[in-house]
Amino acid sequence: MKEKLHIKILENEIVKLRQTKQEDFDQLFNLGGKKEIWEQHSDKDRYKKSVFLEYFNQGLKNEFGSLTIISKDDGKIAGWTRLYDFDEKQPTVKIGYTFLGKSYWGSNINYNVKKLILNYLFSFIDLVCFDIFEKNIRSQKAVKKLGGVLNEKREDKHHYILNNKSWTRQEAEKNKNL
Repeated sequence: MKEKLHIKILENEIVKLRQTKQEDFDQLFNLGGKKEIWEQHSDKDRYKKSVFLEYFNQGLKNEFGSLTIISKDDGKIAGWTRLYDFDEKQPTVKIGYTFLGKSYWGSNINYNVKKLILNYLFSFIDLVCFDIFEKNIRSQKAVKKLGGVLNEKREDKHHYILNNKSWTRQEAEKNKNL
């Protein structure tokens, strides 16, 4: 099961997700090197090149890699995300470290990124988790829109969970209303 978490490519008509490459750094930093991106995050200095480089390198070294988000609308890199903290006993995995360039905020990119990943993950696991910093209201709202439920508060993080049944029911409702 663990090998399935190293996603190569996922895509739909809105976004393409692929494993991040070292060559993506400049474009990702161009997006993420903005103070406003990190203002609700605990690591507010992530807009600085040296701090962002450490964040980027940790993503490349992550057990499952990281996923570069490409907008199909303009063909440009829009941000990135990753899977981490797989728990084989549950089994669960966390989705996080996601950021989008400001020009993609308010678009349907984040939802489509999560939709692709969740549909893929829920084909072989039943529970996905999100750890979100307490002050990161934008990300908390986004996870709630996905159907994530606050499970507990730990120090300065909120732990959300989303199960396959809830996700499937919510997606069926959305499709029914189209």
